[in-house]
Amino acid sequence: MNQIVIGAAGPYLVSAIIYAIHTGRASLRMLIAAPLSMALCAIWAVVPDIPRALGMDSLYGRMASDPRINIFFMHYTIDQMESDSILYTVAAVLMALSVFAVAWREVRLRERDSGATP
Repeated sequence: MNQIVIGAAGPYLVSAIIYAIHTGRASLRMLIAAPLSMALCAIWAVVPDIPRALGMDSLYGRMASDPRINIFFMHYTIDQMESDSILYTVAAVLMALSVFAVAWREVRLRERDSGATP
């Protein structure tokens, strides 16, 4: 879980800064790009674990012992010192909920501005 959180954290933080700079407003482009980039970076962070999920244990073993897999958001280094913690799950849930809350708020604000609220 920690690789997923670390992978998604970069785009999340960049999006949060952009959101703050724009005084709490998000464009449609940002509402699409932020979650998409978070998902793509999270997937990129766990690419070295895919062989294990597919039952390719020998390939996974070679990849897990190769420091060059650090190109996947420091995957090798994290594997060397990782520990299980509920905080990674909490961080992932909080990031997802905050992205959802921003999107929900933006939809409500746009509806209010257009006079479409019930």
